[in-house]
Amino acid sequence: MSLIIRSIGLLLCLVPALAFAGKTKSPAIANSDAALAVYAPPSELSARTYNARYNVWFEPGDALGDAITQVGKPVFPNMVRFEEGKPVNYGLLLDLNPDWDFKEGRLQLTLSYNVFAPDGKKLHEATAVARVPIKGFNLTAAAHSGARQAIASAMADTALKLQPDAIKFPATASTEKFDRELLVDRSKPVRTGTGFFINASGQLLTAAHVQRGCVVLEARKDGKAFRVTPRAASELLDVAVLDSAQATAAALPLRSGEKLVLGESVTSVGYPLQGLLADSPNLTRGNVSSASGMKGSYGMFQFSAPIQPGNSGGPVVSDNGELLGIAVGTLNAKSLVDKGLLPQNVNFALDSTYVAQFLRREHIAFSEVQPKGPGDMKTANDAALGATVQLACFQ
Repeated sequence: MSLIIRSIGLLLCLVPALAFAGKTKSPAIANSDAALAVYAPPSELSARTYNARYNVWFEPGDALGDAITQVGKPVFPNMVRFEEGKPVNYGLLLDLNPDWDFKEGRLQLTLSYNVFAPDGKKLHEATAVARVPIKGFNLTAAAHSGARQAIASAMADTALKLQPDAIKFPATASTEKFDRELLVDRSKPVRTGTGFFINASGQLLTAAHVQRGCVVLEARKDGKAFRVTPRAASELLDVAVLDSAQATAAALPLRSGEKLVLGESVTSVGYPLQGLLADSPNLTRGNVSSASGMKGSYGMFQFSAPIQPGNSGGPVVSDNGELLGIAVGTLNAKSLVDKGLLPQNVNFALDSTYVAQFLRREHIAFSEVQPKGPGDMKTANDAALGATVQLACFQ
């Protein structure tokens, strides 16, 4: 079912007490006392976008969040938000999947939505499309208008189709127990990254920003996909531990004493540019180029092995197969090119000294090996490839 909204005037007749342009229409439906939990992907609620044509930033995430609250409450006064880590009781669940686009001088919001019972049974699905003219280059106003129209349509449609109330749909279920697989869009991960095994029980290390806000987090290795769940994280260090329940003999050890040697050779393995490159690990070689990172940063070192988006969370490994650090970022070359500079292979990793401290604090098992003499490239490559997995974050 697709609801194309060209004018909000007709729609206001369906939504009680919804004011627009200073006017309020009489309701055609009574509001519902059912506890409706509303889920929208966190990345969509925080979305901030630059439009080159209009040379402006706008925040569709704020528009969507405001619309859910301001437009949804009149129809479902007991509406609650579905947020990770904040369980609430509910009777119905509305799952929203917004998609913004520009067409023929208009801002278009295509809002697909599903309504679920607490047992995961899909009760209703539909799509609302709001097309809003952009006046005076004001994308913010257009986004708020489009979001209000689409959300109003989804709320009214849900109320009319299901006729929900607190007796038919009592608020006895908790969002904590709802199957997240039913919420996420498997066709497009919010982000991808890299992780690697740190102990024999199958716990993984990655960068904290890779797993942040994921409703479902999936790892893939050697063609096999498996769910992983966050165990511990430090936003300060940008490091996280994930549980996988996948026993392994390929965990990477840390170098005892955790000392870097400037100029020593390293291997970096990751899964960059998903959707553009093949889903096989990308291995690059380089050196430890500096024992410190950006000015003012903490716990970083620089290495020269090339990396791209998607390498975040991958291991930086010595020629003896020891973990030296976790890849967390690269220098923003574009900003420096604009200033007439052309940096090459300036990449940053979290030093394993701080990784070890984090693991000890969180009581995560890991192993250490004594430093050896010169190793070789094959040892480094085999160790890194054997331990590394691809990560995909879904919302």
